[in-house]
Amino acid sequence: MAKIQIETAEVFKIIEGYGFRAVENFKLRNGEDAKRYYTIWTDQKVQEGDVVSIEGDLSVKVEEYTGKDNQPKTSAAVHVNNARITADAPF
Repeated sequence: MAKIQIETAEVFKIIEGYGFRAVENFKLRNGEDAKRYYTIWTDQKVQEGDVVSIEGDLSVKVEEYTGKDNQPKTSAAVHVNNARITADAPF
C-alpha cells in the first residue's frame, strides 16, 4: 500500500465521527499558488482551522460531480486512511 506524508495542511471541514477535509497550499513551478484537497479518515479529534501534519495510507478515487457551470465534472479525490495526525504547535 502506498503511504503519504503531508507536512502542513489546514483543517477546513469536519466529517463528524469519521474524520475531516484538509487543504494544503503550495507553489507551482511557474510561481502561482495552488491547493491540494484531501479527505482524512481518522478518529483523532481536530478543529476547523487547525494546522496539522498527516501520515497514512493513500487511496485515490475517481469522483463525478456537477460543477458551478451546471456541467458534469470528473476529478481524482485523494483520501488518507489510517491517518496519524500531529498538530504543528508554535514554540
